[in-house]
This record gives sequence, C-alpha cells and structure tokens, in this order.
Amino acid sequence: MKLPPNFALFVYLSFFGLLNSSCEKQESLAVLYVDTAGQDTNEGTEAAPFLTIARALKEFRKSSGDKTIIVKEGKYFNVNLEFDKEDSNVTLKSEGGTGTVLYGGQKLTHFKKEGRFIYADVIGTRDRSWDFRVLEVNGERRERARFPEVGAFTHLNAFDVKWLSSEAGGWERKPTDLEKTTLKYKVEDLSDSLDINNAELTIFHEWDESLVGLKGHDKENKTLLFDNESQHPPGAFAERNANAQTYVVWNTVEGMTRPGTWYLDRTRERLYYWPKPEELIEDLDIVVPRHQNIIKFNNGVKNVTISGFTLASTTTKLVTGGYAALKFEGAVSGNEVHNISLENLNIKNVGGWAVKMSGTHINIKGCDIATCGAGAISYKGDQVNIVNNRLHDIGLVYNSAVGIFGSGDHNTIQNNEIYNMPYCGINGIGHNSLVENNIIHNIKTFMQDGGAIYMFGHKNTVVRNNVVLSKSDSDINVYAYYLDEGCENCLVEQNVSYNAKVPVQAHMTRNCRYENNVFLDEGEQTIAYANSSDLSFKRNILVAKAIHFKGPDKSSPEFVKEELNKVMKGYSGAIGITSWDNNVLYSASNDIILTQLAQYDYVTTKPLEKLDGTVFTSPELNGALQGRFTTNNITLIESKGIKLLDFSKAGCKSNLPELISRYYKD
Repeated sequence: MKLPPNFALFVYLSFFGLLNSSCEKQESLAVLYVDTAGQDTNEGTEAAPFLTIARALKEFRKSSGDKTIIVKEGKYFNVNLEFDKEDSNVTLKSEGGTGTVLYGGQKLTHFKKEGRFIYADVIGTRDRSWDFRVLEVNGERRERARFPEVGAFTHLNAFDVKWLSSEAGGWERKPTDLEKTTLKYKVEDLSDSLDINNAELTIFHEWDESLVGLKGHDKENKTLLFDNESQHPPGAFAERNANAQTYVVWNTVEGMTRPGTWYLDRTRERLYYWPKPEELIEDLDIVVPRHQNIIKFNNGVKNVTISGFTLASTTTKLVTGGYAALKFEGAVSGNEVHNISLENLNIKNVGGWAVKMSGTHINIKGCDIATCGAGAISYKGDQVNIVNNRLHDIGLVYNSAVGIFGSGDHNTIQNNEIYNMPYCGINGIGHNSLVENNIIHNIKTFMQDGGAIYMFGHKNTVVRNNVVLSKSDSDINVYAYYLDEGCENCLVEQNVSYNAKVPVQAHMTRNCRYENNVFLDEGEQTIAYANSSDLSFKRNILVAKAIHFKGPDKSSPEFVKEELNKVMKGYSGAIGITSWDNNVLYSASNDIILTQLAQYDYVTTKPLEKLDGTVFTSPELNGALQGRFTTNNITLIESKGIKLLDFSKAGCKSNLPELISRYYKD
C-alpha cells in the first residue's frame, strides 16, 4: 500500500500528542480531595472535591503511578472501603488530623421517648442481617445492657474431662454437641420471661470465652439452648478456675439498670438507650455499626499508606470467636498485602479487632487504639513492624482478645504501651523476631493462663528491655515473660517486672534463656518451668518476700510415669534449668526453695542450692521507681557480670516513674 508522503509525520505527531495528553491526565489525577460538602459528580479537585473516598479510589483506577487522596476534616458515615490490586500506590491521608472521622456505621436520628428510655427504629435487625454489640454516643462507647450488672451468674453444667496440652489435641474426650449447646441455670437467676430473641450469653472458660445467641428455653428444666456452639462446654476447667463456672446475660431489658446503657430489641427492631442525666435528646450524636470493616485490603494490594484519621464503629457476626477472638474482622483488614503503612490513627469503639492483617512489610506506628470489642492488632506475616503505639481498654466484648497477636518471621514490636485488658498484652510475635522497649500493665484482669508477653512455638525470638507492671494485691499471676509449648532458642534478657508474681513461665521449652533480668515482687515470686529442658537462667536479679522455683531437674526423668501420650513423651526427659550462673536472689523471708516436678507431678521440695556463682543476698538496688537502676553494692553486681540498665525510655511517650508508682512500693 502506498502511504501519503506526510503520513509518518502525522502518526508521530498524533502519538506524541496523545502521550502528552495522557501524561497531563495522570498528572492532574495525582492528588484528589474529599470533603463532607463535596459531590461525587465533582472533579475531585480541592475547589470541587468528591463526597466519598470510594469515588476518589474509582477515579484513580484510570491512572497509574503514586496517588494521594486528601480527606478534609469532618465525619464520614457508612464507610466501607475496599482496596483491590489496582488501588495500590495510594496515600490516603487526613487534612484535619484525627478530627477526620471515618465511621463504619450510621448516625441514628428521630428518637422518641418511652418511659425513661429513648428509642429509634433500626429496620433489618430482626434476622441479624444488621447486628451490632457496640454503640457510640457523643464520641464515647456506651455499656450494653448486662445482667447481672456486675459479677456473673454461676451455672450448673459440669464437664469433668481432662485437658491435655494444645499440642496433644485438647480434650481427652471430644465434647458432644449437646454439651456445647446447652446451659442449665439456677432457678433464682433467670425468669421465664427471658427474651431469647434478644438475649446473648457470654460463657467463661479458662483462656477464652463463648458469646452465644439463644434459640430455645426449656423453662421446666431451667435449660437454655444455644443458637451457636460454645468454644468449650460450659463447666470446662471449673475444677481449677471458678470463673469457668460462670456466665453473663447481655442485651435484655433486665440489664438496663442505669443511665448510659442500651439494648437492641430485635423483635421490634428498635434501639433503646437510657440517657445520662446531663444528656439532652436533641444533643445526642448516636452512631451504630453497619460494617465489619472500614478499610479492607484484598489480596495483592501493595504500597498503601493510611494516615491521620479516627476510625470508629464496626460490628461483628454472632459466631464463637475462638482462641483470642481471632475469628473476627478488623476495622482495618487485609489479606496477603505488601508494604502497607498505618500511621497516626486513632481507632476506637470497634466491635472486633482494630487491625487484622496478613502479608509482608506491614508498618503500624504512632497509633492510639482503644475500646475494642476484640483485640487491638492481629497480624500474620514477615517484616511486620509495630512501633510507638498505645493500645488500651481492649477485649470489651470478647474477654479473650489481646493487645497484639502475631506470627510469622522477622517481626518487630517496639516502644508500645499496652494496658487495661482482661487477657494477654502480647500473644505471639513470630520466629526470629524482636520484642523491645514495651510497657505492659494492668493485663490479665480476668482470663487465666497467658501472659504479658506470651509466645507459643516460637524459634529464635528475642524479648528485651520490656517493663511489666502489676499490683501486689491483684491476686493475678501475670506470667510476665511466658514461653510456651515448643519454644526453642528464645532469649529473654534485660527486662524488668514489678509484682508479676510469676515473672517467668517457661512451659515445654528447649534451649531457651532468661538472662540479666530484674524481677521485683512485694509478695511471693515463682519461677516456673514445667517440662522445659536446657534452660539457661543467668545474671538475673530477683527480689521478693519469698522465691519459689518450680520445675524439673536432672533426676526428674526417673520419676516420670510410663503411660504418656505421644506429645508428652517428647518432654519426658525434661531436666529444667541447666545453667545457673551468677544470679543475685534476695528473699526478705530467707525462703528460696525448689519444688522438683516430673512432668506436672510433685517429686520433692528442698532449699535451692547456690550453684555456679549464684548468691542469696540483697542487690541493694536504687531507682526502682524511676526505671533507672543503680546499686549500693556495685562490687557484687560487677563481679556477676550484671548490667544495670535504664528502662526510663520504654513505652510510647510514657511517664514510667508515674506508672511504676501506681503498681509498686519501693
């Protein structure tokens, strides 16, 4: 074909023109704006912003390269963002700081009075297609109707079956469906008028709980039938834990015992709230959750930063949450993502987790996470960094939830302050990982087992320069630094604990080390290491009223019973602490004893020997209330190779001396 003489030039100029046009378009889309006064029919410029972030994301899918969405200050309701692969390379940031609020719920209006309560219609809640367990009023979480108001009822179920280790498969006999779906109550506790359409029960176990709905009420036999199975049968663990025989009823009119409480009447599809004396109906700003996520990252999303927002108001499904309430979603959730950063966020009043992510190179820093129904941060991945955050008032719906639950490889948890929760502060980190300079206080206020820093099956992880605080009169065995089943080659060094009662819990571990730590207790102190082998315990300072070591020694295998399951056979040769070098142990009562165990069976109790340079004398420490330790006996401390460290910079802008003074008397 013969082309016109100028055709090649025409094509070149046309292509160049189109390319320039495309580049101009991409450049014009580099920054988009969102404002509560905007419209999604606008262009997304600062002068003509969009109304929703979802609209800005949709617009950005037309372009490539790095992109930024700037959200103006204000309240944004019913936010349920979903990032796909094409939404990578986006920075989403607030222009108004945490005054820019993204709600995963909606504001309720048109309240009416009914006696001392007010109510609003919530159409769609009867069949649980819309369901929630958290309510925000004027920016604060309000208490759900609870019966009894404090404490708990004691039920009549029994489940006298032996619990084996988690590695050994749990219960010696598998519970029946009936045992996991019924509860027999005392006649004086519940009335025949209990509304099973609305009522939910929290049934407490040992280290977890079950939240169940009801589908039946056998009034003659005083038995409730669950709508969903409990995690464990009611009554399990009751022989060793009185809380495991108890339950609480939620979301009934009987639980509306004081102002500031609420319940959802699903039968009439109404939300009822009892205003506080100072609250006027016309001034109430009430938000109810609609979504499980506010921001969700689907598989493959990468290079996204979320910065500067307040995120609030999410819901959960009525399912049994499992260990640590891990079945629930996060306000921010992501699966198999890469290079995601959450910075300077305020996440509060959420029904499930605040953050739940899996992937690589996930960074969470400078955030304040509080009032969560489940936990603060759950992650699974590699190169996860959680730094300079405050995580507090956690597990308000699901008591088994924790501050941080992690797994993976080469992760870092550093300079966080974690406090006020019924279970663990940190539950899992990952292999080859670091936990450093964190402050953990007022944890394990209800649930049993677990610890301030707890690890299960970890390899080569380091726990260093952390501070754990508890009150001497709390009656809680905190288990400050807890290495559990299958931990190997882990190092716990240069940490401090105050009134933990059990600063060391090493259970079924191999080749782990506790070195150069300071453990201070006003009362008795236990160092526990059942079924552990080749444990190193060196250069530690222990100060307490009495000190009790509890675990196997080199002769323990001779006393182990022959009938063992497959898992426990692997620990039948446990010989406990094999390196005792240069510890300084001081007991005000002069009681420093060792209870020898074989597996979990008692063998004998005897005074602890002064092995390998370990001495029984006062370290004469100063600075316990400041976190800067010095000593009046520097010759002793230096001769043992002990480093007296400065913990005053631990936490996240925390006032450590003020915190210590709440928990410990010098």
